[in-house]
Amino acid sequence: MSRIPGDPLHIGCCISGHGFGHACRAIAVLQALARRIDIRCTILTSVPAWLFSSSLDIPHTVHPLVTDIGLIQHDALAADLPATLQALDGLYPLRDHQVDQAAALFAGCKLVLCDIAPLGIAAARRAGIPSVLVENFTWDWIYQGHVRQCPQLQTHIEDLARLFAQADHRIQAKPVCRTVPGTLRVAPIARCLHRPGHIRRRLYCEPGQRLVLLTMGGIFSSGGPLVDPALLARCREAVFVLIGKNREDEFSQNLRFLATDGPWYHPDLVAAADLVVGKTGYSTLAEAYQGNTAYAYLARPDFRESEVLEAFLDSHLLSWEITREQLESSQWLALLAQLPTEKKPPVRTVDGAGQVADFLVELLIREDPCRSMG
Repeated sequence: MSRIPGDPLHIGCCISGHGFGHACRAIAVLQALARRIDIRCTILTSVPAWLFSSSLDIPHTVHPLVTDIGLIQHDALAADLPATLQALDGLYPLRDHQVDQAAALFAGCKLVLCDIAPLGIAAARRAGIPSVLVENFTWDWIYQGHVRQCPQLQTHIEDLARLFAQADHRIQAKPVCRTVPGTLRVAPIARCLHRPGHIRRRLYCEPGQRLVLLTMGGIFSSGGPLVDPALLARCREAVFVLIGKNREDEFSQNLRFLATDGPWYHPDLVAAADLVVGKTGYSTLAEAYQGNTAYAYLARPDFRESEVLEAFLDSHLLSWEITREQLESSQWLALLAQLPTEKKPPVRTVDGAGQVADFLVELLIREDPCRSMG
């Protein structure tokens, strides 16, 4: 699709800082939108700015701001409900000065894309700008799964439900946790691929070796790794890629320790891999779906979203559930023998990010009919 001519349109984004998945999904939409129309972006989030600069080849400004709480986690697999409640009490209900600050930063924007920080919805309403909520769940739904252990969450559930309901437009990305009637539902949203064919060579993965990516998304543990590298080093039929807090890359034997903010584009890593091992996060799931990559996922019964994501993996990809004990003991390495000898290329799927971008272009043309005339 050729770009619609005109001066760059100013797009606002308000993105949850819970992990990297929400930011990756918003980036995917912006990438797709930028292929259709010239844009520049103002982004409000607590996600590190490097994630956007490594993926977005369009003018953008990132304002470090707490836009959302999500769940407070000290590692990738467990939520701290008391700490989450304390943080929610500090942010909600939203104060006028918080909404005014965000609305001022969005001055001149044609719309505000929210994933899934409700501050963006409130700020867009204050500034008189259309808001577009993109989600596969909202926080009120997530917290409802924890209300029995933490009844004090109920007030926040009701407050957040009201905020999310104020979005001018709502788009749900598969796999959807709770279907909302009357909304546009789109395919899984993943950042576009760059050069996945070069990854195996850059990682010195020899012909006949499996490439296995171990990832926990954007949530890092303050403790040690869940996998003992010494156990992986013994499995020479595979090259193992571990992403963590390393300040620089380190290659040792068949192990590849990659810096989180290094020059490694995660969608390409997932597409090049034979197997992803880790938690079920939305962005990694969407990237595995895009790359037709097998997935060994950690069961997380305490996370309400996980059951939906796991069911999607089991329906669409070669996948297995593994326990934390199996991961730590490396019992899961037996799965390598069950992988196909040759990875099948991805089957062309519907582009969820493109579907959202098409909707946004139509919305922008309605707001500015002259732009469609070229």
